[in-house]
Amino acid sequence: MKINIESFPETELKQKYSSEDNLGFGKIFTDRMLVIEYKNGAWEDPTIKKYSPITLDPSAIVLHYAQEIFEGQKAFSTPDGQINLFRPDRNAARFNSSARRMMMPEVDPEIYLTGLKELIKLEKDWAPKSPGTSLYIRPTMIGIEPGLGVRPSTDYLFYIILSPSGPYFPEGFQCVKIFVSEFYIRAAPGGTGSAKTGGNYAASLLVGGEAENYGCSQVLWLDAIHKKYVEEVGASNIFFVYDDVIYTAPLTSGTVLPGVTRDSTIQLAKDGGMTLKEEALSIDEVIEGIYSGKTSEVFMSGTAASIAPVGSLYYQNKEHIINNFEIGDISKKLYRQLTDIQYGKVEDPYGWIVRVM
Repeated sequence: MKINIESFPETELKQKYSSEDNLGFGKIFTDRMLVIEYKNGAWEDPTIKKYSPITLDPSAIVLHYAQEIFEGQKAFSTPDGQINLFRPDRNAARFNSSARRMMMPEVDPEIYLTGLKELIKLEKDWAPKSPGTSLYIRPTMIGIEPGLGVRPSTDYLFYIILSPSGPYFPEGFQCVKIFVSEFYIRAAPGGTGSAKTGGNYAASLLVGGEAENYGCSQVLWLDAIHKKYVEEVGASNIFFVYDDVIYTAPLTSGTVLPGVTRDSTIQLAKDGGMTLKEEALSIDEVIEGIYSGKTSEVFMSGTAASIAPVGSLYYQNKEHIINNFEIGDISKKLYRQLTDIQYGKVEDPYGWIVRVM
């Protein structure tokens, strides 16, 4: 399917950021966006156009019944002046998995990836080059048909926007504090926990505000049935080094997002000779292990955060310090391996990197 590229006067181009030191995350957006509409049972007219507001009917399905999905990806500037995408095929596949769960049409992966590459080529000058920075990619689909009544939309809008960004956590690769939710849950078996849909994140906002009151950056969610087993963090999957074994929650219950960075971290750990288990681990074991020495490291993994070490867990009205609030050796090693591949500093042995240009 041919991608149309609309032109507009250079006078309408945005003024680019003056410094890469304070980009923040998801605050700045480039000049263009990819837009495709789904009508009459088919995707029509992929177009790269000027970044602009979206007009919706007040009764649009997405506004009333939350029929919406999105993805999170990054493009990385390399030392030789190229731009890398990291496992974009996995993001396209997960996007379509989310679409199926939310009763939305799938997007042809070839259109998804070709459109994304063309958009990045046009916006290449927006890609930051400083260490830790990236061009964040946000593909999104929303149900746009007007009309009330709980049902899937017939019409959809798929679009991709780009945002030059610094580290997700302002403190960079340093230990962060995590709040453990004892009462609220993120997802239950049979729900939408494995889909990347906005409703999952809206439900987390209340507890996120509570976490901020205790100086915590994220919320660690426990399982919905027992409120006992650790599952994931609001914006990332999470790993625990317990008794020299790396644990992360399994995907079998459908309550954990199948993270692309999670999968990559598992591969790197196993290939590095580390013992890793996708098994349930209880919060009580984690906390007891902090004091016995069995819980030696905790770290998160996600597109936005890459790998982020956790320095403490706030649970049952007490802060539990992990490894003297110091970054562990495993976290350091996996972070370096992952980011070196993403930024093109080392050879990619897995075929994860797709060069845009």
